Amino acid sequence: MAPLPKAYGLTGGISTGKSTVADFFRKWGVPVIEADLISREICQKGKEGWKRIKEVFGDDVFDPDGALNRQKLGEMVFSNEKKRKLLEMITHPLIMEHVRGQIREYFDQGQPLVLVEAALLFEAGYDKEFHGMMVVTCSPEQQLERLCQRAGVGQDKALQMISSQMPLSEKAKRATFVIDNSGSLEQTEEAAREVFDKIKAKKERRTPQWN
Repeated sequence: MAPLPKAYGLTGGISTGKSTVADFFRKWGVPVIEADLISREICQKGKEGWKRIKEVFGDDVFDPDGALNRQKLGEMVFSNEKKRKLLEMITHPLIMEHVRGQIREYFDQGQPLVLVEAALLFEAGYDKEFHGMMVVTCSPEQQLERLCQRAGVGQDKALQMISSQMPLSEKAKRATFVIDNSGSLEQTEEAAREVFDKIKAKKERRTPQWN
């Protein structure tokens, strides 16, 4: 599939600060499509993702009322690579179908740039669909500490979660732009702004639609 013009992927490792960077771009008027929100939507009771997960994983990952228990599902797949791959085969194509549709809607509205915030764009091979890739990084120590605090898990569990993704160093090598989130919030915003200005300058030469 040809790259989606003016659509950039925003990714990184778990707890490196993707959402923080996404908020900066929103502040500057850039629409951000969140893959995690789409994932939650397609896994609502009765939706396609919900149906397929139920077929593959059975009732153990569902609450008595039929709602998907994301915590139980997460615990299951993070400790079992085969099951994690099965889940990704179910959810990733459905998520990207929705992402593509939302990107087209934004472009039809005249938006010159759209970001897609998603954790596993490289792992799933979808990075090739985008005009470029932004990778948010921080030090391994910061990533581990942030994940433990955010998820309320111990270091062993956090390390297991981190290791389930492509190494952050590899993502950085493949990035169009790397945004360092190891310093202060102001420093991260400055780094993100530099990326935004570079993209903005490119778009002004191609399609002068920026304010």
